Amino acid sequence: MTNPRSVKLSKRLNQSELAGLAGIVILAGGLSTRMGSAKALLTLPSGQSLLDYHVQRARQFGVPILIADNAQGFSIQVEDAVTSLIHVEDYQPQSSHADAKHKHSAGPLGAILSAMQQLRQVPITDQTVLTNARDISQLMLVVSCDSLVSATDIWKQVTEFIEAAAQQVEDASQQAVKQTACPQVYCLTDNERMYPLLGLYQLSVTETLQTYLDAGERRVMGFIKPICQHVAMPESWYALSNLNTPEQFKQACQSLPS
Repeated sequence: MTNPRSVKLSKRLNQSELAGLAGIVILAGGLSTRMGSAKALLTLPSGQSLLDYHVQRARQFGVPILIADNAQGFSIQVEDAVTSLIHVEDYQPQSSHADAKHKHSAGPLGAILSAMQQLRQVPITDQTVLTNARDISQLMLVVSCDSLVSATDIWKQVTEFIEAAAQQVEDASQQAVKQTACPQVYCLTDNERMYPLLGLYQLSVTETLQTYLDAGERRVMGFIKPICQHVAMPESWYALSNLNTPEQFKQACQSLPS
């Protein structure tokens, strides 16, 4: 396998390719119970950690990179850390709901919400910040340390799907267009499951997600199901996703492209 450190990464994607992308959040806060050690710090054959792997590829976009590690301190261990890295703490629901009181974390949705709230405060230029009126066209890319599917993989797969779907709508009748709902979340899927932590989320769902968490809800699928579009991933990515055990991680490393 080629050592990623020895390969010069492609130059940043141009601005037209990145239209609408506000930032990338890397989720690294899982408990890793079945893995036996923190997934973010697992070592790839190249010698870099899994978190380094995701940060390195996210850097190609030239947008803010947020790391949500559930206060485990992984973000300070990233090799060659850059100024665009932003640590975010998980959102803590403001709720009197009985179930919410007994939960220490809002789970991955708490990390996603916190990242969304942070990105809505990131300046686009020296003079402007994201406003509610502009949120609807702004996207946040979500990538998880539960997999070796990278930010560049997700972006390419989802945006190609969106472009193809847009062309189909353009070719359809106006009546069909009126009946077509616009998804607010795009998630990768394989032949068995959906991966809600590998996809694109519109920042326009920020308030809705906060309301959901403040009501004591935590289920990721419960939130995204009504607003999500499934995007099929290539079969070659199946072994790179949903890494929960040392055996699955070993197989994923063997399946990485050279």
